[in-house]
Amino acid sequence: MLKKWTACLLASALLAMPMTSVTSFAAKNVIKDVTVFNGQIHNGRVLVPLRVVSENLGAEVEWFQQAKELKVVNGNTIIRLGANFDIAIVETPPPADDPAAPPRKYIELGTAMQIIKGTTYVPLAFVGQSLGANVTWNNDSKQATVTLNGKQLFIHMEQPAVNIPEQQKIPEARLKALSDKLNEAATLTASRNAKTHFKPYFTEKLIQSMIQKKGLGTANTYATPITLPEYISPTKAVLSQSVVLANGLTGEDQYIEDRTIALVYTKGVWKVDNVSTNGRVVTAGFAKDPI
Repeated sequence: MLKKWTACLLASALLAMPMTSVTSFAAKNVIKDVTVFNGQIHNGRVLVPLRVVSENLGAEVEWFQQAKELKVVNGNTIIRLGANFDIAIVETPPPADDPAAPPRKYIELGTAMQIIKGTTYVPLAFVGQSLGANVTWNNDSKQATVTLNGKQLFIHMEQPAVNIPEQQKIPEARLKALSDKLNEAATLTASRNAKTHFKPYFTEKLIQSMIQKKGLGTANTYATPITLPEYISPTKAVLSQSVVLANGLTGEDQYIEDRTIALVYTKGVWKVDNVSTNGRVVTAGFAKDPI
């Protein structure tokens, strides 16, 4: 069934690619000193919205809606990032003294590029450094300062819209356990023990739906989550994951399945309440080993 689904995705993706929506953010009239208040701290790392970096540090950014890809251009350097992937592709012309140097490098971000409340966030440290900027962090004031070409960008962290006690937030171990159980539930060959087996991890509604459909009908190769959940309320959260299904004919295009997981907090634990999937094509090949 997965092969058939992938073939359908390939066909539809090839038809859709010429119509891919692209949004460009070109820096204009850059202000010398700017202060913004919508930074994010996720898993100990500072994330910033790409528009802020673009408009205030002089880079140009293209957002490819269908592929969920970002292309950052700063001089001769091109940086490509994909939603839910923690690999960045950096392309630079080879230096004159080493013309054989590879023009493309794959670099670990440490934190995946993530869409939060409809806005694309990227790791501040990586983007700042790759643009040649100086980045400092004041832990007391929770303020990041980025300096580039005499311009300074002061980024304060946004207050969370939903206040979740630390002890109620979903631990990484629980996220991994839920992801692993979803992998197991991709297809079901026998449903006799499914209810007992998945009850600690899934809601009754999801288990019944899964039994009726003989599985979730999703890919079963998702790795440990590298994005963090977005809390909708103290008892609801959403987590997004992505997995590469196949490579395109060029070896660069990759066919991706995104898995969106709705989580609920019930009786002292977080469980999966619903799962949906969506297909997309990325053109840069983010699922590569970093070098």
